[in-house]
Amino acid sequence: MKYAHLRMLTVLLVVLAGGLRVAAAEHPVKLEKDADCASCHEDKTKGKAVHSAIAMGCTTCHEIKTEGETTTVNLVSPKEELCFTCHEKSKDDVKHGPYDKGSCTSCHDPHASEFPKQLKAAASTLCFGCHVLDQGAKLSDDKKNVTLPWGTTLDTDYYKQATKIGLEKGNRTGHPMVMHPVSGKNTLGKPTDPDISCLSCHVPHSSKAKSLMPEGVTSDIEICGRCHK
Repeated sequence: MKYAHLRMLTVLLVVLAGGLRVAAAEHPVKLEKDADCASCHEDKTKGKAVHSAIAMGCTTCHEIKTEGETTTVNLVSPKEELCFTCHEKSKDDVKHGPYDKGSCTSCHDPHASEFPKQLKAAASTLCFGCHVLDQGAKLSDDKKNVTLPWGTTLDTDYYKQATKIGLEKGNRTGHPMVMHPVSGKNTLGKPTDPDISCLSCHVPHSSKAKSLMPEGVTSDIEICGRCHK
């Protein structure tokens, strides 16, 4: 019975962490109306980056219903719409695929994370996971899904749609051209500038510019000119 309880609890945590929209998931134990979720799920409230909604209470995002001795937990909105109830969706023409589909939890943990902006891994690690081949993505036995190194699972066809780039020297150079650095210190910038990463040239959610380049950039020459004066 003890291990069955632990298995049920594990399933619930996966549902809550991934923000999956499923038929109401049965909670392992009955919850009273004023139950303190953090008493069991304390890990969801701590980290270097904690979702501001945590302070607003779990019922901001989760619907908790108790009937008789059974408690069920669900999201208050479909998973692809939930984040946009607080974070207004951009109207820009160019949108990152996961963002456009409302798959925010592909890259962000909905509760807390050790990475900035509740990312599930370092920014470039996330970008490389979909856009660079052989980055640890595992194909399921039936080949219908791909699981990325940080645990996100994507439909295989959807994963294949992501543009793949070839990199060199242990993923340190090679984009947008041979020998161009994609990581390391930006030696052409100010000493206080952040290290080079995918976010040096691209924005993660949406843009008015092609290829998710920063706002105001309308050509490849302009993006190059941000470093190469």
